[in-house]
Amino acid sequence: MLIHFIISVVLTFSFTQSFIFALHLHGQYSTNEFFRLLTKFGIQKTDQHRPEDTFGYIYGNITLDCSTNNCSTTKTILFLILDYDYFLPLYKKQRSQSCSDMMKQIQTIAFHRQCHEQGTEDFWRHVPCQQDQLCYDEDQPKNVIHNQQFTFKIRDINQPRFWYLSLISCYWHPVTCQWEKVDDNLRINYDVWIVNGNPEAEHRDNRFEYHFSFDMFDLVEVYSVCILLYLFIPLPFLIIKMRSSFDFKHPIVLSYFLFQLLFFIGNTFNLMHYFIFAYNGIGVYVLIHIGNLLTIIGESILILLLLFIAKGWLVNTPVLRQGKKTVMLFVLYTIACCSCYILSIMTINSVTDSNHYQTFANYFSLLFRCFVMLLFVFELKETTQEEKLLEKLQFFHHFGACCMVWFIYPTALIFIMSFITELYRVKLIISVVTLVNFLSILIISYILFSPKTFINLPKIPFIKHDGEKLNKTTDKNGYHKTMLTEQDEDDEEQEEIEIYGPSHLLLNTSTQRS
Repeated sequence: MLIHFIISVVLTFSFTQSFIFALHLHGQYSTNEFFRLLTKFGIQKTDQHRPEDTFGYIYGNITLDCSTNNCSTTKTILFLILDYDYFLPLYKKQRSQSCSDMMKQIQTIAFHRQCHEQGTEDFWRHVPCQQDQLCYDEDQPKNVIHNQQFTFKIRDINQPRFWYLSLISCYWHPVTCQWEKVDDNLRINYDVWIVNGNPEAEHRDNRFEYHFSFDMFDLVEVYSVCILLYLFIPLPFLIIKMRSSFDFKHPIVLSYFLFQLLFFIGNTFNLMHYFIFAYNGIGVYVLIHIGNLLTIIGESILILLLLFIAKGWLVNTPVLRQGKKTVMLFVLYTIACCSCYILSIMTINSVTDSNHYQTFANYFSLLFRCFVMLLFVFELKETTQEEKLLEKLQFFHHFGACCMVWFIYPTALIFIMSFITELYRVKLIISVVTLVNFLSILIISYILFSPKTFINLPKIPFIKHDGEKLNKTTDKNGYHKTMLTEQDEDDEEQEEIEIYGPSHLLLNTSTQRS
């Protein structure tokens, strides 16, 4: 039931996000809503040598829904394009639903044909526009993208910047020059594109930047490099180990296999979303959320594996403690982290430049991680107190130091990134997390399979019996079903003989009882 609920929430929220955060916006707005933030978008810095190809372009169609309204209405509202400095004061006052208070700062610099001709900033369009006609404010048709009703060209030669798109049910009365609220219930259809680069250019410099907000530049490249590294380094190594005699049904070896697989699938889902997004400007947000959840589960399984090692389960320590509590902790930790992720993406505040890494829900997940880290330290301490061999003690000390860095790095990363502008923050966090997850695979593989390791991985047991191999499997009742493989010296054919019996009768005196 819980898994079903989590999946339902992710699918529902992903469907909603496809309209909120997509850079091809289409939907319907009712003036009864008064104010709606459509999206924020990072516009790149304009190249002065190629300005037309490096402008930010915002264009589209906004018309009246004639199926529910009188298409001859003359009432209009505002479609606003504002940067952060002008948008934030307006957003803070939107609850008052007072047009004069909200527009007080903007009206001092925005151009209006009747009320403020000396204005220098092109911040709005009066919408809805007449069907199949340019918007009222478009007095230079040649600047409008073909088959569109309006076009904004964003030019910034100093730095990249976020711009906020919103609809507000206000209009500046052309006679009284007073702000008034639209009381009529108008339903307006909008279809808006926001891109970095000229939509009418024959060739684009980078298809993976055209639809993307500046803060999402290079993510396709990051995930592509990560997938290639997985395919060329851990995957061949894993295939080789699967063909060896290691028992992949054992929980410890299975944990090693699963956390790699989930990291790989999670990154693949993220890459698929961004590929689709590069094509249509919408993407499939359910893929990115499922990918992130799979990555979280993969990290939880990695933590479980680290706890197994810290308990001494893979090393010849004198005492083997029970692991039911550890597995239960893993389940609770996984559910808590997945729940925190879902809550975090539901509480993202696009206005204050926050992302799901900077929400209270994510901070709680970091606290859970710190708690598990303390448990790891406790288990490692218990194991080292039982171990007498100096070489193994040194191994555990180095292992513990390495794992402590892995446990604590997300908290340090979020703290450091809080001092970096939002335009670069998300891509840097994703890059570091992806890199660390990949390095964790390499380090764990070295710890488990290095020739110098003290860890004894479980293998498929077999017994030599007078030159033959006796492969053994354990039954629930304490008896074993084994296959004795015989090979005649004069005959190349092998004969398998089934043998049943208690384990102590099937083991050599030199072999430990399983």
